[in-house]
Formats: sequence, C-alpha cells, structure tokens
Amino acid sequence: MKVLEERLEKIKNELLELHRMSKNAVELSLKAALNDDVTRYQVEKIEKQADVLNTDIENDSLAAVALFQPVAKDLRFLSTVMRLSGNYERITDLALKIARFSISDNEFTEKLLAMQAVILEMFDIVERAIQGDTDRMRDELISRDDRLDMMKDEIIGGLLGGELSQENLSILLSAIHFERIGDILSKNGARIIFINEGRRVWIK
Repeated sequence: MKVLEERLEKIKNELLELHRMSKNAVELSLKAALNDDVTRYQVEKIEKQADVLNTDIENDSLAAVALFQPVAKDLRFLSTVMRLSGNYERITDLALKIARFSISDNEFTEKLLAMQAVILEMFDIVERAIQGDTDRMRDELISRDDRLDMMKDEIIGGLLGGELSQENLSILLSAIHFERIGDILSKNGARIIFINEGRRVWIK
C-alpha cells in the first residue's frame, strides 16, 4: 500500500532526525560542561526539540497502526520505533544533565572526551543500521560498549580516595551518564535488528 509506505518513510525520517539531534546534544554536552554558556543553551534547545519530535513520532506511529492495521515487518517497525524514539529523548536528557555540570580542563576531561568519542562512533553505527546496514553492528556495538564500561571504571578508580568536591562529583556523574548513553544506543541497535529480521538479540 503506497500510502502506508509513504507514512512509514516519513516516520523513519523523523527517527533519523531525532537520532541526529541526540548525537548533536551528546557532541556538545562536554563543551558546555567546560563552562561554555552558549553551548549549554544549544543543548537545552535540542532537548526541548527532542521532546516535541518524540511526541510527533509516537502520534504518527499510533495513527499509522490505527489507520492501516499493518502486519509483519511494518507492524514491528511501528511498535518498536516508539521505544527507539523514547530512548533518543532519554539520551538528550542525559546530555543536558552533563551540559549543566561545571568541569575544569584536567586529566579527567581527556578521559571523558575519549568516552564521548566512542559514543559518537556508536551513533554512526546505529544510524547505518536504521538505514538498512546491520552487518557487524552487534559486534561493533558490544566492543564499544565494553570500552565505555572500562573507561567509566578508570575514572571512578581515579577519583577514589580523592576529595569529594562538586567538580569531582560532576566528573563521576558525567562518566556514568556517558556509559548509560552507550547502553541505550546498544539497546536501540538490538531493536533495529528485531525490526529488520524479526529476531531478538542481546547487545549489552
């Protein structure tokens, strides 16, 4: 049905837009945390836009189910895309939390930047999957998620025994939030495989 195909393509494009907005929020978050008020405002703006787009995707998906009663892969897409969308909205929330911290440029900043770089790679892997390329995605996401876990543990280990200052707490929470973003991207990757292949996999 051509009308349904057009509706699904519209929703897919909205999801890609939300994916890219979330990536942009993560990309800006650490710069904002380094006391860049202009960038912090940009992250706040993205977070609000993501809330709106997430609602639009949910409404469009529910309307497509009600109007067209899709089956098989189309139904899997519509039933899953709302969870994907909600996860991206959650990522922008976490990015905003990081952006609102106040961190100075120190040894831990480089470690956080390294975590951020891994997450941006994960965004690129998931975007390719949304567009149909799921080859090696599971292994690529698992390896990067494992790296994020190790990086977070290194930061926690480096902070142990030190002063529990406001800045050190901000660094700790930033690492935890980055690791959580990686978990969410991995879950989205698993759900994209479910959409395309109808099988459930575990990526985490």
